[in-house]
Amino acid sequence: MEAITPPPPTDTIPPQTSITSKPPEVTTSTAAKFSFAASESGASFECKLDDGSWAECSPPLTYSSIETGEHEFLVRATDPAENVDRTPATAEWTVEEPAPPPPPPPPPSGCTTSVTSVAAVQSAVASAAAGSVVCLAGGSYGQLSLDATKAAPGVTVRSANPAGTTIAGASLQGANLTLAGFVVTQGVQVEPGASGMTIEHNRITGGGQGIDAGPTSTTTVNDTKIIGNELIGPFGEDAIHLNRYHDADGNGIGILIEGNEITNVRENGNHSDCLQTVWVGDHLVFRKNYLHDNRCQGFFVKDQASLGGVSGPINGITVDDNLFLRHQEPCDAAAPGCGQPNYFQVFGPYSGFTMTRNTIWGDGDSSIATFREGTGSDTQIANNVIYRLWTDTNMSAATLANNTLCKLETGAGGSWPASRPGQTTACSLGFQSAAADDYRLSGGRGVDWAPAEQHYGP
Repeated sequence: MEAITPPPPTDTIPPQTSITSKPPEVTTSTAAKFSFAASESGASFECKLDDGSWAECSPPLTYSSIETGEHEFLVRATDPAENVDRTPATAEWTVEEPAPPPPPPPPPSGCTTSVTSVAAVQSAVASAAAGSVVCLAGGSYGQLSLDATKAAPGVTVRSANPAGTTIAGASLQGANLTLAGFVVTQGVQVEPGASGMTIEHNRITGGGQGIDAGPTSTTTVNDTKIIGNELIGPFGEDAIHLNRYHDADGNGIGILIEGNEITNVRENGNHSDCLQTVWVGDHLVFRKNYLHDNRCQGFFVKDQASLGGVSGPINGITVDDNLFLRHQEPCDAAAPGCGQPNYFQVFGPYSGFTMTRNTIWGDGDSSIATFREGTGSDTQIANNVIYRLWTDTNMSAATLANNTLCKLETGAGGSWPASRPGQTTACSLGFQSAAADDYRLSGGRGVDWAPAEQHYGP
């Protein structure tokens, strides 16, 4: 008799469901992805989210657009014998509101706006209100061209951190703009017709001119200020070059050059000067500047009427409290064997000239102040310390008082006033020894010194 195989036993045992991957307990993500499995092969699955209904699903399963709050995910397996897991696997998690983005970092101290490109500077200046400060972040940039007209007190563009930003030159056009705190490698130009421009506490290290104010023979720049800058040559020509300048607001200052340090300007065959102005202007104020270690004409003023057809005299020249020191730097390589320029030279015609409390001293005859081609009766030269004062024109109408001189000289046609009250002689004030008298060394003495408590550059 053939044996009968009994049927397999009926499967009555439900599968077990497990969640193998789920979101973290707390998240800001509004998407949730789950992976899950069953203890029996061939099982199918149903899933449920929160108070929703059971629905067929398969792993991996992703929900999107989940609201913030607490959530529960459930999944149950059904085996091929249709046994359903009576203890679904669960996962709980919370979706939180994402943290708000951090506020943008505040601009550096004193800045209204902080930007990171030259184009952004120009855009910010165009829309800035008077009194705003636009700061350019640290780094190196190309030419910075500013063209805007603002009401006083104007708009300042500065390095976010002093000397932390380098620009390859700058030009200023319009009115009431200030350039401050930069390292400038190719000079600054104040464009013809500009008014109320200020260039302050920059370090200017190159360019054809360090600062070129009004590069035209016909159009003035008005009420310009050049304050507290370091001008470190050599330059293609001058540290500061002025053409036409004018006191438009009537405050007695057409161009103010105050508190600058000018050094390493050398004769290179292009008539290199620390300051040169050879067009007519009015109310030039040159005050508290420190010129040292140069081989240039430190202060050179001469109205040349043939340039632009504009005639003088230059009206209003004030030269006060400056130090013109050490003037024996070598010639520039472009002009080997160059001569020794005068450290101070003024040509007439001019009116309203005053020169007080200046020191022009250093290495002997290199420290010379000269006056040429006439002077006005209102010329005053008082309370200065000058190694060598020279003229080849009639200076008899001038006032000379309380000056300390080593040499008072005349060339052909030259004369000084017969009365020179308070004049003293001090030829022994020159360098006696490098260790004792060089202002670049601590403990130096004599008239050759670096000004105390003066801030130059950025």
